[in-house]
Amino acid sequence: MIPAGNCFPRFLAVKIRAKSGKKLVITGYMEVNYSAMKWMIAAVSVCLLISACASEEHKREMEYFDDGNAYFAKDKFDPSQKSYQKLLDESPDSPFRIHSLLGSADAYYLEGEYIASAPVYARFVELYPQDELTPHALFYEAMSYYRDMVALKKDQTNAGKALEIFTEFARKYPMHFATPFVLDKITSLNDRLAEKEFEVALFYFKTTAYISCISRVNYLLEKWPHTRFKADALMLKGKSYLAEEAFDKGNAVLRQLVADFPTTGAGIEAATLLAAKP
Repeated sequence: MIPAGNCFPRFLAVKIRAKSGKKLVITGYMEVNYSAMKWMIAAVSVCLLISACASEEHKREMEYFDDGNAYFAKDKFDPSQKSYQKLLDESPDSPFRIHSLLGSADAYYLEGEYIASAPVYARFVELYPQDELTPHALFYEAMSYYRDMVALKKDQTNAGKALEIFTEFARKYPMHFATPFVLDKITSLNDRLAEKEFEVALFYFKTTAYISCISRVNYLLEKWPHTRFKADALMLKGKSYLAEEAFDKGNAVLRQLVADFPTTGAGIEAATLLAAKP
């Protein structure tokens, strides 16, 4: 889950309540007086448009933007997203675009529409790579794929995408306050993907597809050399070689098991198999 208090708030983007012109919406819930938040650059740039002489186009943009904010503050994320999308579709050059794009992504995410939120976050990162809100977008792009993961027995494409994006976040923002959480996710996702690869190798072994089993074990140990599945994976590899009558290779793997994992179940089994050889 998203770490409460120590990571990103539910909605980080700063928005203007356009009809009132006097309040900001922070995180979609907390309202504060505009006079107390003058230092926020995003607010200053947007406020320049809120005036009695605003053009009809700007008034329409502000109406969409204000509606999106109002719905968002009431946890009505579907109409919120649609309001932001209207602005994006009808006024692609609007100065409200940056926050509307992020608002659309956040609304999708909080509605549980992770397949929809991920590409919108990715679009924000692509268009605004240096913006102060880009870490937010990159983080929740990864979280969208993470939240949309399926059971281990199924395809783990989303887990792989989440791992890739979390890794990018950690590389780009090593000192960010969310990075410890991201590093934990990287560790757990690597373990998950290693487990998936081990399960595939085990399936091949059980179906006597020994060459395929050896190939998957080799990939597993190359990709995750320190995985907790290493001993059991080596046992599958050794037994597969023996089943294919590649005795020298099989015995070499068993000896490696005994040397590296002497007290594990796999290491003890390997010692027993080697002792039984004539």
